[in-house]
Amino acid sequence: MVALLRRFALPCAVAGALSPAFLHGQAPTATDRRVAHLDREGAQFLFDYDFAEAERVYRELSEEFSEHPAGPYNRAAVIWTRLAQRSGGMRGSTHRGDRYWTQTRTPELRAGEEERFRQHVAEAFARADRAIEQNPKDREARYYRGATEALESGWKIIVERSYLGGFLSIRRAVNRHRRLLEEDPNFLDAQALPGAYDYGLATLPRALRVIASLFGATGDKERGIDGVRTVATRGVRARWGALWTLAVLLQREQRFAEALTAVRELRKRFPRNPDYALEEMGLLIAQRDFREARVEVRTFMERRDAGFGNYRLAAAGLPELRLGEAYLFEENWEAAEKAFGLGLAASPLSELSAMLFFRRGNALDGMGRRSDGLRDYLQVRRLDADEVLSEWAGRLLSTPWPEGAPEGAAPP
Repeated sequence: MVALLRRFALPCAVAGALSPAFLHGQAPTATDRRVAHLDREGAQFLFDYDFAEAERVYRELSEEFSEHPAGPYNRAAVIWTRLAQRSGGMRGSTHRGDRYWTQTRTPELRAGEEERFRQHVAEAFARADRAIEQNPKDREARYYRGATEALESGWKIIVERSYLGGFLSIRRAVNRHRRLLEEDPNFLDAQALPGAYDYGLATLPRALRVIASLFGATGDKERGIDGVRTVATRGVRARWGALWTLAVLLQREQRFAEALTAVRELRKRFPRNPDYALEEMGLLIAQRDFREARVEVRTFMERRDAGFGNYRLAAAGLPELRLGEAYLFEENWEAAEKAFGLGLAASPLSELSAMLFFRRGNALDGMGRRSDGLRDYLQVRRLDADEVLSEWAGRLLSTPWPEGAPEGAAPP
């Protein structure tokens, strides 16, 4: 079960994020419309990484509707999303091969973040519980109860690395949304969490699937993808989180063209978000469309340097890594080595430094500068920031790139 959590904690949490704007199956009241308006406005800021503005809108929502769980839930979502963005968790490519979970760095909290997150989650739970106590059929309150549990599970796993606690939170959230769907199959937004969970269970190694089945936990890969896709295309307010989750799942299936379509829709809707732009570059490289990837990287770097949107939040060294990879896999070794060097000069975080050293070692090997490549591989192992990279670098100490390229280290 730990394997499931390591793979899908973030996708599950995001899939449940940002709930339906009003009660399904009922004509929206003036209150419903106002909640929907603020929810929609806040979501635009949140997914564009305008975190201060998102917090402002959700605080207004919380204060104006003091018994509605939407306000505190979304305020917690702002803190969680900001932390996940800083730690690389909002880059879908890091989940393509479990790379996010091979990194050894623990996300660093800023002053007051944990306290505020816990306060908002507790308040969202309290408001949802009061509404359910007054009306056990309050579907919106029950949805929020499950969505908040999913959000809490993401925090437990990426911050606390509490896998058991995260698993229990996800299971509660999934079961709550499944019961909701049994009563109202048209409550489409509630399909996202069970869908991500179904996919995760179905893709566990066989031995773990057998163990999970003993506890009544079984999954179905295509059913899971279809559930997430339904919300991504027809959801009311969970659609953007579901669309990001869909892109992650499709990448894991190496359905890169479909994933690219999803990411481009996100990028069009949220143009200020740097991760969606960088995600498009990664998918172009995965499809071996290196020329277009280089055009996109250069455009991104020009916009970043000009102060466009929130591109300043892009991880230091990541655009240069993408540019270098778009040269590396075409065996333009010199251009690749130069790009990776620029990335290292940007003072990136340890896991990106490890990748840049690894890739520069690949390029140096290709150039015939074996001794320099070996130094970079040894630096990857000294950094010990990414277990998979350390293993790959160890293999390349004996056989140079590209002949010794480990499985998964290059596009298919």
